[in-house]
Amino acid sequence: MLTAQELARTCDVAVVATPPAARADALAELASSRRLRAVLVESPAATTLDGIADLTAAFADRPVMAAVNLLHAPAVRRALAAVATMDLHHLELRLAAPDPARGPDSGRAFGGGVTMDPAGGFWPVLVAAMGAAVQSIAVPQLEVVEGLDRTAEVVLRAVNGRTARASLRWSAGVAEAALEAADSSHVARVDVWPVPVAEIDGAPAGPPADASNPLVALGFTGQIERLVRAGRGEAQPWPGLAVASSALTISAAAALSVLRNGVPVSVSDVPRDLSPFEILGSTCC
Repeated sequence: MLTAQELARTCDVAVVATPPAARADALAELASSRRLRAVLVESPAATTLDGIADLTAAFADRPVMAAVNLLHAPAVRRALAAVATMDLHHLELRLAAPDPARGPDSGRAFGGGVTMDPAGGFWPVLVAAMGAAVQSIAVPQLEVVEGLDRTAEVVLRAVNGRTARASLRWSAGVAEAALEAADSSHVARVDVWPVPVAEIDGAPAGPPADASNPLVALGFTGQIERLVRAGRGEAQPWPGLAVASSALTISAAAALSVLRNGVPVSVSDVPRDLSPFEILGSTCC
């Protein structure tokens, strides 16, 4: 098994996929490499906003990408292109996944429950569909078990006035995810698992997904290809860690809204040094 330093001496690009609480240390070990050209950090990138800032500082002179494979998925990109032309009155994310059962210390190691994983990988898609940065978050319903949020109803409001809803749960036997948007004339929908399939007004958008190659359909291949191009200086590291910071802010604001009995919380109120898990367990906010 290679150590982080040995890996950095033999690779041009690297993917950091340790538990979020350990990612700053992993990236710091890689940063001394003269060969390593670019890094992809798995989602969620860290458990706190200060942690993401530390990642940025540790590798400041080279490209760092946030792992959001769905932004590279062809069907998701087609759906987002259609949504961009709409005057939205409805935008909803429905997401269900099996309980990851990561053990008794999972809250500290991973930073939170369903609003972090898998929702952390979907918040950037939902924000892209909203067409503007999120301004406030409200959580009218949340179920917390042993400090971890297991189900949640989340309302997001963007600076452009658009509102989106997200229904999240950990209790599914099989993973399910769908993003649906509508205006007075059109409906766009993308179902994500097992491979993304987009529909516009009930008709397939683009060629059918290749179920035999889910790494391409889910955007993993496109994400790695972008990382390689960024390492060569041929492309910008998109999405950057600012997208990861935005996703974590949504999760943390959701936890803060729960502490405040479901009232909307401005993203500017989110503490930078606490994870969503720590916010839910605190009395200081």
